[in-house]
Amino acid sequence: MKKGHIAIAMLIALLYIGSLGSARAFTPQPGTTDDPLITVSFFNQAIGPFVARLAAVEVLTQHIAGLEQRIARLEAQVATLEARIVQQPPVTPPPVQPVAVHGFINGTVVNVRSGAGTNFSIITTLPLNTRVEVLERGKDWHRVRLQDGRTGFISAPLLRIP
Repeated sequence: MKKGHIAIAMLIALLYIGSLGSARAFTPQPGTTDDPLITVSFFNQAIGPFVARLAAVEVLTQHIAGLEQRIARLEAQVATLEARIVQQPPVTPPPVQPVAVHGFINGTVVNVRSGAGTNFSIITTLPLNTRVEVLERGKDWHRVRLQDGRTGFISAPLLRIP
């Protein structure tokens, strides 16, 4: 072999050996952080919780949108009802009619007097269980209306009011 060929062969050998080293330097070693599989695994572990949170946020966003639509519908219904109320005239309730309270004579014969006390004159006397309308209730005397329309007073213990 000639010297030139040996030199070229050596040069080629050096280039080949050098390229193996440089290729090896740029090729990630399995199991190291330069390994693409390890990098993807670390990425998935780091990004996984964020992806889960993002999915939860998306669900919440959809739920909020649904609630906003319901609120809008309810507000429209309230506005419609308010418009109806404004259009209707106010309702005046009918006057309250007082309920007549009746009492019954609780003694054998009871005096009906012109005033609240024994010093007032006797208007009439009423027998046991006679019904009278009670106009005013008092501690000692009740003012009553008799069946003939006259008014008078009966001693409270002598009138039973159910």
